[in-house]
Amino acid sequence: MHRIGLWLFAVASVVFLSSKVWVLADSNYSMLLSENIISKHSSYLNGYKFPAPIQDVARCASPTPPIPKDFLTYQLDRVHGNVVYCYPNGTSILSIPFVFLMNAIGVHCFRQDGSYNPLGEGAMQRLLAALLMAGFTVVVFNTAVQVLSVTPSLLVAVGTAFGTQVWSTASRVMWSHTWLIFLGGFVAYILLGQETGHTKRDHPITLATLVSWMYLVRPTGAIPVLCVTIYVFAFWRSDFIVYALTGLTWFAGFVCYSWLTFGKLIPDYYLDSRADIGNLKNLPAVLFSPSRGLFVFIPIFAFVLYLVVRYWGMLKYKRLVVLALSMVILQVLMVSVWPIWWGGSSYGPRLIADALPWMALLTILGLAARASDTGRVLLGKTETAIALVLLVLSIVINGRGALSDAPSDWNRDFDIDRHPERLKDWSNPQFMAGIIPTSVKNR
Repeated sequence: MHRIGLWLFAVASVVFLSSKVWVLADSNYSMLLSENIISKHSSYLNGYKFPAPIQDVARCASPTPPIPKDFLTYQLDRVHGNVVYCYPNGTSILSIPFVFLMNAIGVHCFRQDGSYNPLGEGAMQRLLAALLMAGFTVVVFNTAVQVLSVTPSLLVAVGTAFGTQVWSTASRVMWSHTWLIFLGGFVAYILLGQETGHTKRDHPITLATLVSWMYLVRPTGAIPVLCVTIYVFAFWRSDFIVYALTGLTWFAGFVCYSWLTFGKLIPDYYLDSRADIGNLKNLPAVLFSPSRGLFVFIPIFAFVLYLVVRYWGMLKYKRLVVLALSMVILQVLMVSVWPIWWGGSSYGPRLIADALPWMALLTILGLAARASDTGRVLLGKTETAIALVLLVLSIVINGRGALSDAPSDWNRDFDIDRHPERLKDWSNPQFMAGIIPTSVKNR
């Protein structure tokens, strides 16, 4: 198993690193913050020469699209005169060991004169994102082999790595999704391992730490915090006190860091109040938009849901299925009520990437239930054929986002942030950019 895992890690790393599409967007300056904490022991990015002036917008949160093309420092703001990185700082903190090693071999995010070095930032982000997502791929495989044989476990791992936003988004640069997905993979591994007996139930501190950091790297980590906490309280009551105290300790550290950095107990980014229940009308587009829809870009997930429903009676760990389904549904609903449900200038359903660990867990449990159903012979070959077709389609669609510049340029050509209605136009879907002529230009 270890040899298979190493090969899987190597292949995934090579594919991710050789995929040419990468754009520094929200994650820009996150590695600079890591390096600054190492060299100056501070979260303030003072003293650097940035490519554009830093606006003092009084609220350190993600800007409302469209972002002006010349606003090259929208990720930064000034707090009491100090320059801060407004997006969740958890990614930068967790990346410190990696950035330290990169600094040791001479790769830096700033030059000797203090000017920002985007090439150094980009190199760090590309390599770290690829390694983390290759690691996540191995974690998915190790999770699967707890209940599946090697071949289906490899299919789940490969499908998760290349048929989802792991390839088209999370492995490109250090989006805040990247660390969240990586951490979530270990949470799923522990949860299933404790149910199957592959791991001892002595991990409440580890589990609480992983779940806490999912929130520290991205506010949507509140979903696994809520759901896993309820799960532990309901089914592992003897572990709950240790689990809860660990989580509260990490949250206290988060509050202290926020106060020292932003002058607030909770950063503005986490308190964004633009969500509106009236935006639930966007749910059909979140699921089926030709350019952002979950089932359009990950059609294999429709088969996963089919497995769960079709083989419900054979599911051995139903409470884990309910947990995973709950987190996927909550993530979809959260994206739907968000006014910028399309996630700005990105590829496919980027904002649903946070649910990938739970989608992978559903896949594993669904396949395990199918394998245990002795009456599946009649539909066996048909199901397998449909699954393989959907899997190949998912890989091709997500591969386009990682391998071709055209889908990235599509956002600009269609001016998506000003015209999100174009996301529902089937005549020019994003995944077909560069294959069919672009008929709509900025106006």
